[in-house]
Amino acid sequence: MDGTRKLMALHSKTRKCIFLFLSLLVFGFFFGHCKLDLNNPSDPRSRSYFETALWNAYLNSLCSPNVRGSFPLGSGNTLIVPLSIKALRSGNTVVTALTQEPLVWSGTSNGIHTNHQNAVLNGVVFVIDKSFSRILWLDYIGEMSYGVEDWPTPEVISVDEFSNGDLGFFALVNGTGRTGTLNAKSGTVAFFLSRYNQYSGEIVWQGYVNKDNTRMTTKGYAMTITPLDQMAILYQGISEATTPTSDSTGLSFPGLPSPSTSSNSTIVSQKEIGIALISGNGSGISQRFLPNIGTNTEALFFKSYSDKLLIAGNTSNEFISFSGHPRLNEERGFYGIINSSLSLDAVSYYGPTTASTSFNFQKSLFVNGEIFLAGKINQPDSTPNTIHPYQGTSGRRNYQILKPDRSSTSLLWSQYLGTTSYNVPDVLPGNLSYNSSRGEVVGNLLTADNGTPYTGISSDILSGSVVNALGQARLKMNPTTGAFHQIQLYEGTSDLSGNNGRFISNQTEICSGRMVTAFSLFTSFSAIATARSLEISTRPAAEEP
Repeated sequence: MDGTRKLMALHSKTRKCIFLFLSLLVFGFFFGHCKLDLNNPSDPRSRSYFETALWNAYLNSLCSPNVRGSFPLGSGNTLIVPLSIKALRSGNTVVTALTQEPLVWSGTSNGIHTNHQNAVLNGVVFVIDKSFSRILWLDYIGEMSYGVEDWPTPEVISVDEFSNGDLGFFALVNGTGRTGTLNAKSGTVAFFLSRYNQYSGEIVWQGYVNKDNTRMTTKGYAMTITPLDQMAILYQGISEATTPTSDSTGLSFPGLPSPSTSSNSTIVSQKEIGIALISGNGSGISQRFLPNIGTNTEALFFKSYSDKLLIAGNTSNEFISFSGHPRLNEERGFYGIINSSLSLDAVSYYGPTTASTSFNFQKSLFVNGEIFLAGKINQPDSTPNTIHPYQGTSGRRNYQILKPDRSSTSLLWSQYLGTTSYNVPDVLPGNLSYNSSRGEVVGNLLTADNGTPYTGISSDILSGSVVNALGQARLKMNPTTGAFHQIQLYEGTSDLSGNNGRFISNQTEICSGRMVTAFSLFTSFSAIATARSLEISTRPAAEEP
């Protein structure tokens, strides 16, 4: 016991020393640069900016890799779909999901603002404290009956963190609009945009980003917060189904001017990407389109990094002024860099030149300034640094994981995962993550339904077996080279019929190798889209498989 007390005292002294050192460092900066009167947390020259950085550094020093906890949610009677998990600088965790029923948390089934709309599906967001002992608050952001697929991307409800710890949310909603908003909701669907206090759930401000519903698709949208505390939002516009016209209107939001660049819209039902900037106070700044000459362009990755916005997705043709698409009029992957004027600095396209190829990105990971894109492909292509080759003959569906260079958009490596005789599943759970204690990219993929193991993988890497339907593969890989460290096959269901399953739908690192995982629980493999409950859990880093 004395040893434990001494160890705790040592940790306490270490934290105090770190905090004192950072305090003196920041004080010295203030004194040397004479910026004591500035009070803008978005301005790197201001007092508040460094106070925020200091506080975040202190909170990060409180990281505990040995926490354990679990939160099961849902009665088992209605549809619940987990979406994203995000680790916050405070050590808290924010989770997003879709639910058909009010969820019970802290002894109540009411959200903190009591606004569940009892519709087919509602968007739900909640924050779990850093010790994983309780849900701090839970709120329903609106009915979300449109654009929700069987295996939706986590960005169906986008969430990001402001410099002071506030949370920004962005999602496509329908149904009755809220009261007390910056502006009213117009049309059948609109984007709900808001800023919440992370700790209390208090709404700092909320509003609706409106758009003519005939010129907006119900997927391919996202939000990210820039270092200047601006909310960059992305969506997929669409031209008319008969006589297409260029879109020069864009989105409608308080203070938001018309697009500086209109859409191309020369093809019926043409889908193009639009981007807008909203200030942290809830006022529009600018917007524009990224015109493309093809029929379909959709983003699945959209993140802020330094003074740039990074974007990736799939497109059937080329962005204007950026050539190089490997097979025009067929869907291929792309990665691009957007500058502060919301125009493209660079774009690279990825994928085979072979005709009639099934290729698209489905999930992404951005960590440590590195980008990883994952999807499926049914033809080999001449990508670089392929340690694990394409499996099977032409037409065999493989998983593919690629890493583009963040700054140049050139492709660094590409790896395949599949079998010579069977297709991998057509879906990909959104759970690629990074484990810093191991220096590995980790993920849980679905295996072939008949339990066939992956081929082309050496026996010292591949282990385990799968008998039941919806088996899973735990993947660990080197982020620098893409080499697979380990692939472990394991059962994802509890019986031979594939019923009563439990699989990992998403995961993220929260602290020094400790992961937070979202498990989706379902009753029937034949109706996987009717998942009936979810579980958010964490365990000590040393117990991670």
